Amino acid sequence: MMYQIGLILILVVIALIVAKKYRNNDDNSEQLIYEDEMNDEELKELDDEIN
Repeated sequence: MMYQIGLILILVVIALIVAKKYRNNDDNSEQLIYEDEMNDEELKELDDEIN
């Protein structure tokens, strides 16, 4: 019985470690910035890149 509980706890810890690594990769890949938060210079640069 203790053997089974130990295996389950080890699997849970491994799953948490893997989930944490995937979550960190996803958070850093996309950061949304709204137009209201940009200054005029940043908006002009974006406009120049589009056109």
